[in-house]
Amino acid sequence: MLVALGTVLGGVGIFLLGMIYLTDGLKQSAGEKLDQYLHRGTNTKRRGFFSGFLLTALVQSSSVITVATIGFVNARLLSMGQAVWVVFGSNVGTTMTAWIVALIGFKIKVQLFALPMVGLGAFIHILSKQAQWRAIGGALAGFGLLFVGLDFMQSSMVNYQDQFFRLDDSSFDVQHVLMLLLMGFMMTVVMQSSSASMAMILTLVNGGVIPLQLGAAAVVGANVGTTSTALLATIGATANAKRVAWAHVSFNVVAGVVALLLLPVVSGVFVEAYSRELAGGNAAFWLAIYHTIFNVLGVLIMIPTEPYVTRVLNRRFKKRESAHFQLRYMDKNIINMPPLALQSISKELDNLAQLVASVVVREESGPDTNDQIEQIQQLLEQFDGYVVATLRQPMAHINADAFSKIIKSSQSLANALQWYQLTLKPGARPSDEAFNSILLPFEQCFREFIQAVAVEEEHAGIKTLLDRLLVEAERVNQEVFTRLRSHEVFSSDVSLATQWVAWHRRIAQQMMKVLRRADEIDELMHTEDANKVPVTDRS
Repeated sequence: MLVALGTVLGGVGIFLLGMIYLTDGLKQSAGEKLDQYLHRGTNTKRRGFFSGFLLTALVQSSSVITVATIGFVNARLLSMGQAVWVVFGSNVGTTMTAWIVALIGFKIKVQLFALPMVGLGAFIHILSKQAQWRAIGGALAGFGLLFVGLDFMQSSMVNYQDQFFRLDDSSFDVQHVLMLLLMGFMMTVVMQSSSASMAMILTLVNGGVIPLQLGAAAVVGANVGTTSTALLATIGATANAKRVAWAHVSFNVVAGVVALLLLPVVSGVFVEAYSRELAGGNAAFWLAIYHTIFNVLGVLIMIPTEPYVTRVLNRRFKKRESAHFQLRYMDKNIINMPPLALQSISKELDNLAQLVASVVVREESGPDTNDQIEQIQQLLEQFDGYVVATLRQPMAHINADAFSKIIKSSQSLANALQWYQLTLKPGARPSDEAFNSILLPFEQCFREFIQAVAVEEEHAGIKTLLDRLLVEAERVNQEVFTRLRSHEVFSSDVSLATQWVAWHRRIAQQMMKVLRRADEIDELMHTEDANKVPVTDRS
């Protein structure tokens, strides 16, 4: 029994490793193209559905596509109505794993196909100098490992079949259905891969350990179990990430209910077809059909109900969204996808610039001003943490340049806050009323500049306001020294006045640097040659 269980466990582990290498390899080798295809293919709900389906079938991971969808929603490139259809398509795309296992997984000769593929992929991964070819090698090795793992699982059923507790057709009752439903669910929760649990279930059915109809119940449990991955991803995530995750949950619950209602059909029609050895007597084939049917029926049910689901989700998770001092677009789930992370980080930089401007623009500092500054400084630290974590991922040179500008912009915002804190100190502004007529026009120019930043006016107009502010700063300096020479003011007050002007000028210049870099970042993100630049390995 221990040998049998060890063989099964090893097979599952090899299959999981293969899935990880395949998914990561395809994701890295596709690079920005994967995100481009997803973005271009989601401008309508129908195209979003087919994009989600095709890309999930390609990379064999609904999680990758769901994370990409979250990134687009956070960056305001997708509406929730479009995003949920990508998620629905992604769920249907996961059925391709069952078809791969059913049609070729149990028929392939490992020694002639899978093992040479693992070896070839490993050599490409080790010997290639370019990160893209290393990723392709990893994907090839991962694809071969899928079949090696399946072979281990299947051989354990054949060689140690007497060691396993078997269920027969007479076990098809409510108690056993619930037990297999829970088993499928827990397998997906533990392994965090519906593909691995599906492969395991199909192997158990093909090996005769459990009958076809109870295997169908386990498939339903595995399908619903994928919601655990989505829900875990919502911990500490943005409101949009939570909405997309709950759209995923709602679809799987609906599809699960449909699947349970179809179980009598499986126990009748499919079992009869299997017993007559239709389709070669392949139990996995009939379970693949069942898996596809109830997911497609789930989509058909969602066609009329999706607008209602979207409205409900848009009304949820408002509490965090309405909070003023927070990161609105950053999400931990997209850190390992730099092109998508860049979209969200760029939006977040604009948000942080507005937050800084909204604090500075207040005409009178209140008792909570320092608390607000401290909150923004903490947000900047979190923001920098996201940027650094993303920079560790392989990415195109042009994206690395964009991230470099983002880091500099974050430092500029921190500098602006530090200069502003100096202006809040008691006695920072000259108390002599003689300076009011000199400083007030300059201060009015400064408020107009910061107000323009806070409300996101056109950058060209903001630049004009900065030029006017600099002219005013020069005027103030000349006038205070003129009055000093005529003994109208004291030298100590002159020092305060010039210092006061210098601090505000530096705040404005730092904010303008952020806006200028934001334009440069936007230009880099929309450069047509972005995907032609070699991928760099920053691991």
